[in-house]
Amino acid sequence: MADITYNTIIKIESGTTYNPRVETLKQIADALGVSIDDLMK
Repeated sequence: MADITYNTIIKIESGTTYNPRVETLKQIADALGVSIDDLMK
């Protein structure tokens, strides 16, 4: 799993975090087994 807090994921999903770091998106994408492009669709 990605070493990202639950709170960070909630903020990204809800739109509270408008510009998440590329490193954060990469960790989430890797944990889900998808590319960053697929994650952003």
